[in-house]
Amino acid sequence: MVLQKDIQNTKDHIVYLGENGFPFGLGAIQRMLLVAKSLHSAGVQVTVICRKGVWQDNEKQQFIENGIFEGIHYIYTSTSVYRPKSFIKRNFEKLKGMYGEYKYLRNLKKCNNITAAIISNMSAFHVMRYRIYANLIGFPLVLNFVELGSAMKGREKWLTKLNDYIFDHHIIRIVDAALPISNKLMDYYKRLSPKKPFLKLPILCDFRKFNLTAHDNEEIVFLYCGAASYFELIDFVLDAFDKIELRDKQVIFELILGGSEAELNKVIQRIDISKNKKCINLISNVDHQDIPGYFTNASALLIPLRPSVQDEARFPHKIGEYLASGRPMITTCFGEIKNYNFIDGNTALIAEEYEVGLFAEKMQFILDNPVKSKEIGIKGRQMGLENFDYTKHGQILKQFIRSIGQFN
Repeated sequence: MVLQKDIQNTKDHIVYLGENGFPFGLGAIQRMLLVAKSLHSAGVQVTVICRKGVWQDNEKQQFIENGIFEGIHYIYTSTSVYRPKSFIKRNFEKLKGMYGEYKYLRNLKKCNNITAAIISNMSAFHVMRYRIYANLIGFPLVLNFVELGSAMKGREKWLTKLNDYIFDHHIIRIVDAALPISNKLMDYYKRLSPKKPFLKLPILCDFRKFNLTAHDNEEIVFLYCGAASYFELIDFVLDAFDKIELRDKQVIFELILGGSEAELNKVIQRIDISKNKKCINLISNVDHQDIPGYFTNASALLIPLRPSVQDEARFPHKIGEYLASGRPMITTCFGEIKNYNFIDGNTALIAEEYEVGLFAEKMQFILDNPVKSKEIGIKGRQMGLENFDYTKHGQILKQFIRSIGQFN
């Protein structure tokens, strides 16, 4: 496999492994892109390696299998960005892509052009495979550590539970370093690998993509964005919406959800029993490039965090995008919210507990205090810029990787 000309003989070069579908997608893909852009801003070359295509050939994403996106080089080692319809072809492409990954990494090493690999994957099999590649070729592995699989809901199938147990208790130990996204995961990694280096890397956001002019809407728009599989949270925010007093104001509740037909149908059934169902709009499977427009035209953006290990461990990507929009965020006082300068009534609206009535009070505040709400959104954006702008983390991340002795 031929190396792209502009990455040959580059001094600092990091590869990103484990995710498929780059450069388009939500949370995981956006974090991959932003970590890559953060390193790129610090003068490090990054290549994202996808082992297989995931797109349908009738989808509007049209891009080549080896190219540049927002300054980041990417390659599909299966040589196609599309997912074959045939079962046999799909599995052949998987094998072809895995071999292509190894061959590409080996060629990079021969050119003295691979210094570290960041892995974004929760599969014990694939991380073990990357460990073998790293041992054979000779490069360190850094884990992008953003979730605790064994604490996540919706992963109850026995094979998934077995994978999560192996991953969370054993696979994490075999990497050379980690990038935990939260204090919970940082402490977890320190317990399992007390002698290995780590760097807490929070949510990242490209705030420039949210420099949009909002429309002058008369209505008040509440917005919740997420996966339809998080039904518990959707039910929670709908319950809170039913408790607020609309007081003859024009109010819209937008649910921007991605998910399967079955998951979306379940949400539709829940909306149908809502007291304020006439005010609720369900918008499904929105392209990520359209997200900034929705967020900047909302009056408030909702993201309740639950008192659970799952929500204490994670740090949702959309919090950064909510802050970047300059609109007030409504959340709960749990997880990473407590570890940054989120102040109720100043940089966000924060319910002290995960309780519908308390969350509804914060939504009511938006209705009753439009001027103050806008001020909170502006201050939240400034706080986000100071903490989560991707350009502020590149040098720190670069020095961290250098500290494990992999840069010359």
